[in-house]
Amino acid sequence: MAAWTTQSAREDVMTRFPYRSRDERFATSNAMHVQYCQLYYQRLIALGARARASERARASDGELESETNARKMRTVLELVENERCVVIGTMYKHMKRKPGILDEYVKAAKDGKEDEGETHDREGTYTSADDWLELEDESARLRVIGLDASKFVTGVVVACEGRAVRGDFVCEGEVMTPQARIRERKCANGGQDAFIVLVSGFEIDADDVEGGMRRQMFVDFITGACGDDDDLDMSSKICRVVVAGGTMKRSEATDDDGTAAARTLKEFDATLTELVSAVAVDVMSGKSDPSNQAMPQQKLHPVYFPQASRYESALHAVTNPHDFTIGETSFLGTSGQNVEDVLKCSDLGDEVSSTFMGDDAAKRAVVALKATLRWQHIAPSAPDTLACYPFKDRDPFVIETTPDVYFAGCQDAFGCERVLHPGGGETMVISVPKFSITGTVLLVNVSTLHVTPMTFECS
Repeated sequence: MAAWTTQSAREDVMTRFPYRSRDERFATSNAMHVQYCQLYYQRLIALGARARASERARASDGELESETNARKMRTVLELVENERCVVIGTMYKHMKRKPGILDEYVKAAKDGKEDEGETHDREGTYTSADDWLELEDESARLRVIGLDASKFVTGVVVACEGRAVRGDFVCEGEVMTPQARIRERKCANGGQDAFIVLVSGFEIDADDVEGGMRRQMFVDFITGACGDDDDLDMSSKICRVVVAGGTMKRSEATDDDGTAAARTLKEFDATLTELVSAVAVDVMSGKSDPSNQAMPQQKLHPVYFPQASRYESALHAVTNPHDFTIGETSFLGTSGQNVEDVLKCSDLGDEVSSTFMGDDAAKRAVVALKATLRWQHIAPSAPDTLACYPFKDRDPFVIETTPDVYFAGCQDAFGCERVLHPGGGETMVISVPKFSITGTVLLVNVSTLHVTPMTFECS
């Protein structure tokens, strides 16, 4: 009776908070022969124009000293020696430790010997003290001096204030990032509670009994099959579950005969079948899942879920990244590859605001998410160090409108921070932990954006 009551209440919540996907821009064709230069160009056009608009707005607001001393906008080829100006371009970060496509051949030529200058990922990072920056626009590229290279990654579009000095650009003022549109939610969905469940990193192992038990406890909570009155009340207000990648272990995804992968997919299909019998579920592709590895990852094929796919209206295989709205609240998230790569290519630190909630181990991931939000680009390090599709007429990773919730899955720990935007509005930034490690899922209140972690443990 409790499960029936839960399901009836949930159907009412799903009706009041309609779902809409906006993943069309992440769709790809099968052509992979296009060069990546067009992707950088489209990014600069999309984000550079906003930076110019931001600069004009600053000037009109009287923040500059005077019209005669206002900073001029210059391209790289238009720079005048020692003239104070602003240049807009795409950052390129030189990292000697960054892996290259020819590394394996260099190793072979050295007969397995390694020296200090060899590129490697020995400590989980490509950065070093010798990294330096260049700024490139439509006309040319030049070296930038005066900025901390560790705080940037290749692909970030910025407006730098400074002077040209002997062929370099000395940054003397602020570095302005693009300005996105702030989306205002209407009356915060009327103040009514409804929850989206974010979960990632199941990393299913058919031989892991404890993992299977925790997964079943999660399913029973979602379906309303167990729990006290508070649990049943919360479960009845869940209108969607989003699985943010990480279904399979990396080792099983690459096993020789596919036996382990088949067992994993069968287990996941059984889990999904129980879930979609009660609630709508979005399944995102992840790094170790059977999908294309270049971003954006396309939808998982329904052949992997023969039982769950019978619930056509409830099961939704979606792209990675995933962009959607629930009621008046917008969500944008990935399965975590963008955060992983940004952290490999930079040292952004772990400083968070007083609104941060979660484990210390999640602070770096939250800081990386905040950086990509500030840069207005989901995956700025693609295609330099993160594989991506070579779009020629657009850059789908540009954040056109700031989302209300911005998340990344498959992280080491849970963390979230409420980011307040200068122009008004706010975004809840969320690090979604691996379920296989933490047993934790996150319930996001669609009306208040409050995040409630829930951990399932075998006693």
